[in-house]
Amino acid sequence: MCIRQALPISVLVFTAGAASPADAATIGAQATLSEIAHNVSGSVIITDANTFRVDDFTYDGGAPAVYFYLGTEDSQAAFTTGLEISPLLTGTSYDGNQGSLFFDLPAGNTFATYNAISVWCAQFNANFGSGTFFPIEGDLNSDGFVGIADMGIILGNWNQTVPPADPLADPSGDGFVGLDDLNTVLSDWNAGTPPPINSVVPEPTTAATLGCLGFALLRRR
Repeated sequence: MCIRQALPISVLVFTAGAASPADAATIGAQATLSEIAHNVSGSVIITDANTFRVDDFTYDGGAPAVYFYLGTEDSQAAFTTGLEISPLLTGTSYDGNQGSLFFDLPAGNTFATYNAISVWCAQFNANFGSGTFFPIEGDLNSDGFVGIADMGIILGNWNQTVPPADPLADPSGDGFVGLDDLNTVLSDWNAGTPPPINSVVPEPTTAATLGCLGFALLRRR
């Protein structure tokens, strides 16, 4: 397993294999760490079948044998028998300003059977902060954030049927890319944590189309 800090972001390239159906359901899901002890806080996003990202992470570095652990649920029993998924965190202080952190699961493991994550003291079976992974419905590209990139998927397939349109553009599952799908993205707009890359500026045609759609939606009220 390894830890990678997202500075500079241009050097981080992940080439994990295709996710199985079970794993695909968790990609893009996000957990917010509870603030229980040792100044732990932050958010965790599953970026592919065996990689996760930690944003705005804080931890004072105290207590022995502290690691990120996965559990089948957010409970003491689940983490006690859970999976250690990071290098040792003890001794390093995180203040939330170090940039996003990327971790790979141990070889041969995926998120398929796990639903929660903890900053866990293995020596004393103590939970310093944990959370349950939840998908964000409007996060069509599974980057942990609902924004322009997701809107672009909708607009790029607008008024098309599935197939041949991209199935990602049809979160309503009705086989047609239209207002139901647009409203799914708009209802979750800005939900999640922005990925650690430069802000995406829509192309002029996309921005113009978005403006027209917004005007049309206002007129429908």
